[in-house]
Amino acid sequence: MSATNEPTRIDRYGARCIVIDEQDAVLFIGRTATAERPARWFLPGGGIDPGETPLDAAVRELSEETGLHVPPADVVGPVARRSFSRARDGEVFTQDNYLFFTRVARFEPRVCGGDAYEQDLEFRWIGVDELAAADGHDAPFDPLLHLIKRLIAGDVPTAPLRLEPAGSRTADTSVR
Repeated sequence: MSATNEPTRIDRYGARCIVIDEQDAVLFIGRTATAERPARWFLPGGGIDPGETPLDAAVRELSEETGLHVPPADVVGPVARRSFSRARDGEVFTQDNYLFFTRVARFEPRVCGGDAYEQDLEFRWIGVDELAAADGHDAPFDPLLHLIKRLIAGDVPTAPLRLEPAGSRTADTSVR
């Protein structure tokens, strides 16, 4: 990391969406803990394809990963940016994510994309009061929690906030 706590190299840009339902719960996608791996929960989203805008990527990823079809006009943002780093194959991989926001009626998410690894993903709606205690989120979680509380209160940033980076630079784990 540089002196500004930002990664020195970006390997990929991504778009993720903070999906909040009418009960102020946030949709996360990931996996529960097993004996072989820790819990891992993250916001729906993924890489931005060549020629695609961050908003287009957020809308596409929501559809592929959750089955939710949201018109671009119903997606706000980006409301924040956050880098995610993870050691992979002995090198640090960094994805810089644009974070978008949408409010929806709770639905039953389902993976609709064709990526094999996505077929094993699980979904969790986590209430804002439960978020601070939820296992499997990338630290530091507080900046994201603060942003989510702000969005629920109707205080949408007019310019994207820069959140503290997330992830681990030492774990050899796959990255999305």
